[in-house]
Amino acid sequence: MKLKKLIVKNYRSIKQEETLLVDDRVTILIGANDHGKSNLLAALQCLNDDKKIDPDDKNWDSPDSSSVEIKWHFLALDETLEKLRQLGPKLEPAPVDKEQPKEQPKETPHTPTAEQPEQASPVQEGQSPPAQPEVPPPTFPISENNEIIFLRDSSTNIVKVAALPLPVLVSNEQSILSMRPRVELFESPSGNVVDQINLQQLEEPKFEFMQGIFHLAGLWDVKKEIFTQNNTTSKLLDAASTTLTNLLNDRWNQGKELKWKFKHTGNNGDQIMLEIEDPAISGRYTRPSLRSSGFRTYFLLSMIIYARTKNTPNYSNILLFDEPGTYLHPAAQLDLQRSFEVIADEAQIVYTTHSLFLVSKNYPQRNRVVSKTAAGTKIDQKPFSRNWKSVRESLGILLSNNFLIADKTLLVEGPSDIIYFLDAVRKLKSLGSLDIDLNDISIVDAGDAQNYVAMAKIMLSEGRNIVALLDGDSGGKKLQAQLEKSCAAELDTKKLQIHILPDNKSSEDIFANLDILKNATRKAYDKLISDDIRVAKTGLNMDDEINKIATTTGSTLGKTLEKITKPWFDPAEKISKLLIAILYEDLREDNTAPLPTEAAIETNKIKNLLNLRGEKSKETGVFAEVQ
Repeated sequence: MKLKKLIVKNYRSIKQEETLLVDDRVTILIGANDHGKSNLLAALQCLNDDKKIDPDDKNWDSPDSSSVEIKWHFLALDETLEKLRQLGPKLEPAPVDKEQPKEQPKETPHTPTAEQPEQASPVQEGQSPPAQPEVPPPTFPISENNEIIFLRDSSTNIVKVAALPLPVLVSNEQSILSMRPRVELFESPSGNVVDQINLQQLEEPKFEFMQGIFHLAGLWDVKKEIFTQNNTTSKLLDAASTTLTNLLNDRWNQGKELKWKFKHTGNNGDQIMLEIEDPAISGRYTRPSLRSSGFRTYFLLSMIIYARTKNTPNYSNILLFDEPGTYLHPAAQLDLQRSFEVIADEAQIVYTTHSLFLVSKNYPQRNRVVSKTAAGTKIDQKPFSRNWKSVRESLGILLSNNFLIADKTLLVEGPSDIIYFLDAVRKLKSLGSLDIDLNDISIVDAGDAQNYVAMAKIMLSEGRNIVALLDGDSGGKKLQAQLEKSCAAELDTKKLQIHILPDNKSSEDIFANLDILKNATRKAYDKLISDDIRVAKTGLNMDDEINKIATTTGSTLGKTLEKITKPWFDPAEKISKLLIAILYEDLREDNTAPLPTEAAIETNKIKNLLNLRGEKSKETGVFAEVQ
């Protein structure tokens, strides 16, 4: 079953009833401190029998007569539905009397009168009394949308079944409650990393992070054998060291030169130590416990997650993380997102953050903004609307395109190109046609053609890897020639690569749906007129004008838009491409209209040129060091 929504009433900072929509994979609660994010995590935990609603959990402003109420709405999948059917009422077949009834002597019909009312026939000796109608056993209320609904309130303070998608006997409530997932809360570890361990310690819960390392390195299944040193176990540790090094070097941005090594210590190898060979330290090995605090925090957290998902794969499938980015460098926070993508294959994740770098750019619909108002904690379920306004207000920042973190940059000609490209990437990702981690890339527009080469030179001077995305028209080819002349050395070393779109194609041709683009253009026209910014030219048939917007072999769609929209006003003036793009983005939200076939081809080419990673770590033990 998958958790779809949490409904909370009168709980801590939540006054009126508030609903949290939960993503199938990862849900992100964004907001400032003390606005109610952790309270929502606590409410989720109340699904566990051992997480009671305390008297102090009741909202202080709620009436004395009211109670705290928490509901969990789960989507019942096919496997769960089949289990529920087994717990439903059994339909008994009607008994069949194989003996033919004996013919009874006919009696003269008797019609009752007012003086002689109908009397019940007395039961004769040897006859059975007439059968009474059987009362069906009670069943749970039927829910909508295939939902299983659990309820806990402060009056009984136990989790109960509130409704089910099909009839199930009330007497089977405990069987249904046993289907609940366990909700696990992870907090940033406060201890230090232990560099060596023996077999007894390895099996203790407090060394869960070391269990994750042994799982990742392939040593867990042979843990009973490896704590005695001999030729065979030494070889096993060497192989495990290579495995761990290869995994981490491939996925750890800031530690690609490190080599990891297991070695026997103690009495005849009854302890195993983990060391790090760092090329920056020539005289000796270093240890994980001696690295920076941010590194140690991430190391502990990532290994604990990995161990717990391995140790309880079918039990702990709703995982909560309270501020997992604390003490982590922004690059490590981005890597943490990639680790979560792997864990989400097996479990649902909910985490809180007030960091820009843990906001999901790959899947904007996963973000929720939690804010405190006079009416208590409120949740914005669609914070990506209106250019992420609620996120910007909540975090007190201006969302950039990851320019300060990602050193791989796509340089485009104008701001509308960013909108169309990002929209196409997200659409292709949702279809499974493209795997790009948007945290890996910054997208920058030059503003106009005059600034393009200068912007490329500035970013190259910062050491960035750049792909210059150019329209396939005469203007794009002119910029290509200028870049080849001004940046010849960078082109030779592939610090700069040029990707020009097909002939007479622009971002509008490649990355935008034509019908939605037409609607956005019409909406832009209507807005300019209704806001008294422009004066409409008389005598126009706007339906005919909009239908003129089409792809052609001799001009880019971007140029066509400028040419067609200019005569619509008095005086003549083209509609801003950026305005059309912004309105396109609004219309595109939740729209299933397809993209041009070239979109997947061109985005994959850009991915390969920039050598962008996919959105998932291949293992959950990925982390980045913080200096």
